Amino acid sequence: MECYAHPGVEAVGTCTVCGRAICQQDAVETQGRLVCREDLARGTAISSTSTKTYDPNTAFLIELVAGFFGLLGIGYLYVGRTNDGVIRLIVWLAYDLFAGCIITLLLSVLVGIVCIPFQLVIQVGIPLWSAYSLKNQLTSSAILP
Repeated sequence: MECYAHPGVEAVGTCTVCGRAICQQDAVETQGRLVCREDLARGTAISSTSTKTYDPNTAFLIELVAGFFGLLGIGYLYVGRTNDGVIRLIVWLAYDLFAGCIITLLLSVLVGIVCIPFQLVIQVGIPLWSAYSLKNQLTSSAILP
C-alpha cells in the first residue's frame, strides 16, 4: 500500500479520519489515533464529531468473549483499531486451526497406544481360544479304540 500523497512510498497505516493510506512523513499520532497532516491541519482530527469514546469495559468484554469463541481481535475492530484487530483475528484463527490439528493427531496416537494391548489380546486370544475349542470338540467326540 502506497501513501496517497507520496506515490512509491510505503504507507505505515491509514488515517482514522479520511481513511487514506499515509506514510511515516504524513502520519501523526493524536489522541491514540493515526491521522494525516492534512486532516490535522484542517482540525477534523480533533473535532468532536470524529472522536468517539468507547467504554473500556465493553471493549474488554467483547474482546474476551469473542476470543473464547476463536474470534480474538473483535474488540479491537469494535474500537476502530482495524489493523490490530485483523492481525489478531488472522493469527488467532491460524493458531486455533494448528492447535486443533495437533490435538487431534495426539489424541489419535494416544488412543492407538492405549488400544494396542487390547488389540493384541484380541488378535492372539481369539484364535487361541478358537483353536482350543476345536481341539476339545474333536477330542471329546472322537471314539477311542
